[in-house]
Amino acid sequence: MKTHICYIVSSLANEGPVNVMYNIIQYTDFKSFDVSIVTLIPEKENSRLDDFRKFPINIIPLKESKNFIALYKNLRNIIERISPQILHAHCFRSLVLMNLLPRRYKKLYTVHIYPGLQQKTMLGSIKGSLVIFFSHFFTKKCDVAIGCAESVAQLYKENKGWDIVSIPNGASLPIWDKDEAEKNMLKEKLKLKKHVRYFIFIGRFSKEKNPDVLVKAFLSLKRDDIGLIMLGNGPMWDSLKYGNNVAADSNIIMPGFILNVYDYLKASDFYISTSDVEGLANTLLESMSVGLPLLLSDIPSHREVLGYVNDRKVGCIIQQHCEKDIRERMLEILDIDVQIAGNMIQKLYEEKYTAERMSNSYQDLYRITSSHA
Repeated sequence: MKTHICYIVSSLANEGPVNVMYNIIQYTDFKSFDVSIVTLIPEKENSRLDDFRKFPINIIPLKESKNFIALYKNLRNIIERISPQILHAHCFRSLVLMNLLPRRYKKLYTVHIYPGLQQKTMLGSIKGSLVIFFSHFFTKKCDVAIGCAESVAQLYKENKGWDIVSIPNGASLPIWDKDEAEKNMLKEKLKLKKHVRYFIFIGRFSKEKNPDVLVKAFLSLKRDDIGLIMLGNGPMWDSLKYGNNVAADSNIIMPGFILNVYDYLKASDFYISTSDVEGLANTLLESMSVGLPLLLSDIPSHREVLGYVNDRKVGCIIQQHCEKDIRERMLEILDIDVQIAGNMIQKLYEEKYTAERMSNSYQDLYRITSSHA
């Protein structure tokens, strides 16, 4: 008999939690599992709905609701009709609503980022603090909470005394064979300079990601042989993009939100993150499939990844608020043996961070959970 899994998520927007969910589903054994997805709000322009429709699954968008109570009633009616054994939430809204449903359903929740700084930065101190409180409250009520990285589970242990499951995120990109001809072709296609070695930053242009500190550090290098690619969008994008220093520097590339991230990764030489908060970023894992040496901010998930290698041959931790340290580490990594670094990073990716490995771990968890229903 199949186990019916129902994922609950706000929408299928092309964002981190949805991409994790996609990677779980694409490797699912559909002989053992029936899969449904219930979305709570209308789809955005960057929806991955068409991607999900390629799978033999049931996608149920809730009709628009005027208020929270109506939304809950709509969700409850759908869940009672499809009657899954397991509910799996992937965002704060779905976490809250799921926990209001009857106890007969087993309830799982993936913690994509430990609640804290990000909520306060994006929502303000008061509203952010409320979201943090209720995130912890409802996470505790779940039958199983899953950290998207070992460091997330460790934060719960240290700060709350809770033991939660850890299933590290995984990416679905294959190992790239580092074809120089392809790289040069992509550089030409993307209008990148052939002689320049590029650092690539991918993320939201907001305070907790520190893109402004990175730009200042890069500009202070004053070198023509290195460049900075910054992919993404957000509240700080306009001020950085059209700032006098950035606008005048042809080695800083800021195309905004784009879909061909993989092309930019293969055309780049180093991956850099200056973020204060991450769960386990999919873009980091994708950069590992390409074999890019890593400059990573000093946060738990980044220390976790580099801790598996514990070798400065592949990159290092940077102090994300210190322009001097960022600048020095960027110069240091220019002298790295990129062949050795790339091979080591790709090996780690294959061993720990593939989507297939992640999906198999979730499926094992679903089997254990349903057996205790």
